[in-house]
Amino acid sequence: MALIMYQPTWLNTKITANHQPSPATNASAINSPETNIPAINLPAIKQWSAIKLFYRQHMPYARLAQKESVAVIHHLSSSTIDGTDDIDEVDISQQKIIAAIRVKPIGQYQLINGLLVHPDYRGQQLSTQLLKFIAPQLITKNCFLFAHPWLIDLYQQQHFIVIDQHDLSAIPADIIQLYRRYYSEQRPLVLMQLNEPDK
Repeated sequence: MALIMYQPTWLNTKITANHQPSPATNASAINSPETNIPAINLPAIKQWSAIKLFYRQHMPYARLAQKESVAVIHHLSSSTIDGTDDIDEVDISQQKIIAAIRVKPIGQYQLINGLLVHPDYRGQQLSTQLLKFIAPQLITKNCFLFAHPWLIDLYQQQHFIVIDQHDLSAIPADIIQLYRRYYSEQRPLVLMQLNEPDK
């Protein structure tokens, strides 16, 4: 049985100059002073396509934006890392995405959304692994998420607290506006905010 390893990483979704390549693009002309064609980051385009496909297959209502930061976990097996002593040398961009989470800037605030684990890999603490991985990039008090009720415990373990409906007046207007857009009786999401870790 192959050894399976999971390593969270930030996905390279930044496509230089937001330029999508076309079949007619001449690779030798890229960054040429004569043509002034903006550089094309092909690995980023490939990764962006992969993450969009992942969400389209398993969370079709999700809408990704390039300004978001996306953290992912790829499936790595012993055959993937065979021949290298350093896992950092493995080209994980070529591997299957099995989990992802997104951090979206909303003005000076952050919104965590799109936590998704492939159905075949659930029950392996990958959600917790992703949340711990992105934690250093999150801003206490300025980071929010809209949780499904059954995920509240998961987020509370990572220092998010439930915002009571009576306390919404203290929440930034941009966040409340988004929350009311996504909330419905069919999708009773719970507003949560990143708090200071307990001493």
